[in-house]
Amino acid sequence: MKVAIVSDTYIPQKNGVVVFLNDFLPRLSEKVEVVVSAPNETSEFKKNQIGNITEYLSPSLPFPLYEGYRMATMHRWQIKKIFEDEEVDVVHLHAPVLLGLKALDVAKSSGLPIVITYHTHFPDYVSHLSKGIIKGRMEEFAKIPVKRLIKTVFSKADIVTVPTIALKRELEDYGLKRVEWVPNGIDFSKFERKTAKVDVRKRYRIPKNAFLILYVGRISFEKKIDVLLSAYKKISAEYENAYLLIAGSGPYLEDYKKIAKAMKLKKAIFAGFVPDEELTNYYKSADVFASASDSETFGLTFVEAMYFGLPVVGVNKLGASDVITKECGLLAEAGNATDFARCLSFLIDHEETRKKLAMGARKKSREYDIKNITEKYYKIYKKIIYKK
Repeated sequence: MKVAIVSDTYIPQKNGVVVFLNDFLPRLSEKVEVVVSAPNETSEFKKNQIGNITEYLSPSLPFPLYEGYRMATMHRWQIKKIFEDEEVDVVHLHAPVLLGLKALDVAKSSGLPIVITYHTHFPDYVSHLSKGIIKGRMEEFAKIPVKRLIKTVFSKADIVTVPTIALKRELEDYGLKRVEWVPNGIDFSKFERKTAKVDVRKRYRIPKNAFLILYVGRISFEKKIDVLLSAYKKISAEYENAYLLIAGSGPYLEDYKKIAKAMKLKKAIFAGFVPDEELTNYYKSADVFASASDSETFGLTFVEAMYFGLPVVGVNKLGASDVITKECGLLAEAGNATDFARCLSFLIDHEETRKKLAMGARKKSREYDIKNITEKYYKIYKKIIYKK
């Protein structure tokens, strides 16, 4: 079997889709031949062979509305030639935008079986791409054509996969029929392979007995770091021993640093970009993991934190509401800093509850092992190939 993987985002970019593909593709290539089409970081076309994975990396341009993303300039005829030359059996699109939509047209016209994975909750990006200018009733009105477009595009697939049950229900409400729940997976063994020993608390002068709240992820508008900072502001006066460590980079890093400074949050620390080989140390150094993002279709960093036995705090929307159960963490109302602060305060005050949630988090994280998720996709590929 030969599987064509098409993604509008790829390494060295850092986001949930890329992290998932980075773990998924090596596992998938143990079972099938894999052909990847994705943007290159430069204006050059590259073909790479990495074991059982063949990469076709398209020249690309910066995406003007979202820093760090690239627009692949590969033409339809080039995609068609790749599919024909490689004799692919099935096409799997991940969060299709420009390159993905071209590949969808080519696959459909060629009669190839198609899987589309819904990684990005496109309606929410009406607000994010406008940087909050479009909101309230205008935002809801602007989402209507986006939802219609999702139905039109994704209905062309033989199967649409979504990482959470909540998203399955939502896409079915749009009118999509063939939607299957397949969570994103994580290769947990990478945390043992890629580890450079770092004393995180010593690096940032955080006392050993301090209560450390950790955020790991992209520093951008849609991640709602402002809500996290506001929640931390509410608890910082009462809990002088509480620290907030924000690990990650992105277009809003300097903006949020200024906000934290204006709030006089002296114990809110921005670590900036953290190399993968150091990430294990950050999780191990923390007491709680927290993210107020309300746009997560899954939330890989929640699962990573759970693997290290951290109770997690998120919001009751989309992916976080599926991944975070009462056995592993707490959910606050989306966009409500006061409610988020309540969850953090509860965990600081209740050590025994934290210990129980830590045990539950470790257990639940195992549900998302990449081996299991790869097997689910392999079965989906076989089902739609032989149905065709």
